[in-house]
Amino acid sequence: MIIQSYAEGLQHAVVEDKAAAINTIIAETERLRSLVEDLLYLSRLDTEEEMYRFGLLDFGDLLQHVVARMKVLAQKDNIEISLLQPNGDILLYGDEEKLVRAISNIISNCLRFAASTITVQASLGSGPSDNRLALTISDDGPGFAPEDLANLFTRFYRGKNGKFGLGLAIAQTIIKKHGGSITAKNGYNGGACFEICFNKL
Repeated sequence: MIIQSYAEGLQHAVVEDKAAAINTIIAETERLRSLVEDLLYLSRLDTEEEMYRFGLLDFGDLLQHVVARMKVLAQKDNIEISLLQPNGDILLYGDEEKLVRAISNIISNCLRFAASTITVQASLGSGPSDNRLALTISDDGPGFAPEDLANLFTRFYRGKNGKFGLGLAIAQTIIKKHGGSITAKNGYNGGACFEICFNKL
């Protein structure tokens, strides 16, 4: 609707600031392109098992790579991303590209609402027979509205404080394909908190 309105305004010469109108059309076109790409990607994740290339991964190295990349985006909004993880290798059987995308999507969601800090923390099961790998991603923003919590991973769901869109749905699909689970809640001190659990090797 925005693209059409501005395009028609330019066509009928009723838009005074043509440069602003063109910039808006370009920005909305880019947003639409991104949405369509996410929709196609999610559709392939649902239907094409061959999209996944599983292999042995060092999950700690993967997290460092994701956080380093996301810090560049966070710095523009003066947001700090902290990574906490145990020493040593954290081995996981998975698709590196898909896991990078899933975790990046969750951090991106936190970036939209964080006040100053995002924390990414990995932890391992406490006992020798406990093969859980837990990943918590949290921010110091306003947290989720109660009515939004049940729908965070619903495709195209628009929350009270913004649009969750497809990013979280993509993350959930990828994590489930890896035999994991993801939940969301408000942290004890406020802010959003995503909890992910995998089975490590």
